[in-house]
Amino acid sequence: MDSCREAWIGAIVEVCHKVAAKGWVANHDGNVSVRFEGTLLATPTAVSKADVSADMIIGLDMEGKKLQGTGQPFSEIKLHLAAYRARPDIQAVLHAHPPLATARGLAGGDFAVQLPEAVVSIGDSIPVTPYAFPGAPENEALVAAALSRSDVFMMPGNGAFAAGNNIKEAFLRMELLEHLLRIDHYGKGMKPFRTLPAADKAKLLEKRASLGLGPVKAQAAARPADEGAFQIPAQANEWIKDIIIEELKKILGEKK
Repeated sequence: MDSCREAWIGAIVEVCHKVAAKGWVANHDGNVSVRFEGTLLATPTAVSKADVSADMIIGLDMEGKKLQGTGQPFSEIKLHLAAYRARPDIQAVLHAHPPLATARGLAGGDFAVQLPEAVVSIGDSIPVTPYAFPGAPENEALVAAALSRSDVFMMPGNGAFAAGNNIKEAFLRMELLEHLLRIDHYGKGMKPFRTLPAADKAKLLEKRASLGLGPVKAQAAARPADEGAFQIPAQANEWIKDIIIEELKKILGEKK
């Protein structure tokens, strides 16, 4: 096995075991992928992350078709592919169900980050996408829209996703999200609950941009305090329209 490929696979296995140890997954929950030399290395479906080993990692092309390995691709591979299409800089995607992040996703509404260091690390607002039925085509557009704003986000009923230059970075971003949500949960039970002033957030986001962190759209100045709702960019809206048109064509074709 190529030493570089072996290193990537080793990192995937390590993160799978960490995710399981932290209680972010149960049963066969979660999936991991890494972009490697124009292909994907990914965890197979129907395997506990605690049991993942190097020989289980499968190879896929950038359309999700299996190239190598004995296992099968996980059902949500299209969401990972949507992430890689949306962000050429992304090299790894982690999907898991951390309890607080998953619960926060069900509650809806973007999560406002209040810790200065965390704003620099992952931004001032973590998106929660609108709900979509599992496997529905619009999920791919929702992933692209969320990643245009942040490296980590939540989906109602589908846990959290984190992206990075490597799988360890993606893991650390998800770990930070879960940590921030725990602090938020405790803090809101205490009064008063302090929030970051908008001017300070703007300075922190400037620092974030200077470090080259986050997607381009997430490096803008701080958004107004009342801009908390998830918004789908125009490009994603066009994508959804195309999906709807294609589905209608299929339906009309079946009726002929």
